[in-house]
This record gives sequence, structure tokens and C-alpha cells, in this order.
Amino acid sequence: AAAITGSSVTRAGGGGGANESGCYGGGTGGAGGGGNASQGGNGTAGTTNTGSGGGGSQNGTSGAGGSGVVILRIATADYSGTTTGSPTVTTVGSDKVLVFNGSGSYTA
Repeated sequence: AAAITGSSVTRAGGGGGANESGCYGGGTGGAGGGGNASQGGNGTAGTTNTGSGGGGSQNGTSGAGGSGVVILRIATADYSGTTTGSPTVTTVGSDKVLVFNGSGSYTA
């Protein structure tokens, strides 16, 4: 978990594994991670914009990993305001925080 955006968020959890015995269960990816799958079931996709792994499956289809995120935290005094794409820009204390969930760039 990290609070780079001003509040604690868990990202990049590992995907859950399938249970070999055929019972429901298997590991979970933790907060922000992929789901789990039982034998023959399909894995759950990882959480969007977290970079989390997808859930595994023994005989079904594994879940896709979650898309990633890029977060920049810059002192407001040094922030140029020059971006492409559609980042979310917020102020946390004396810093600007840019969150890119898709393509884009920041120019200092």
C-alpha cells in the first residue's frame, strides 16, 4: 500500500491460484489483486488500473491482468502544467499528483 495520491491504496496484488483438489478456493491477490478460481472455473481478471495479476485456473481460462497506472508527484513550484492525454491532476499538500490510467505524457 502507498499513499502517493494522498490516501493509502494497495496496487499490484498477485493473481490468485487455482485449487488443484477441485474445491473452491485458491489464493487471492490481496487488495487490488486478481481473484481465484476453482477447478474447471475461470479466473477473475485483475483490478483495472492497479497492475494486479489475474486469477489462475486449473482447467478453465485464467483471468487477464489489470491494466497499469503511472503516478507522478511533483512539487507544485516545479509543476509545468504541460501534459498530453487525460491525467487526473490533484493537489496533495504542497505537491501536484498526476495519475495516468491511459496514454499520455508530462513535460517538465
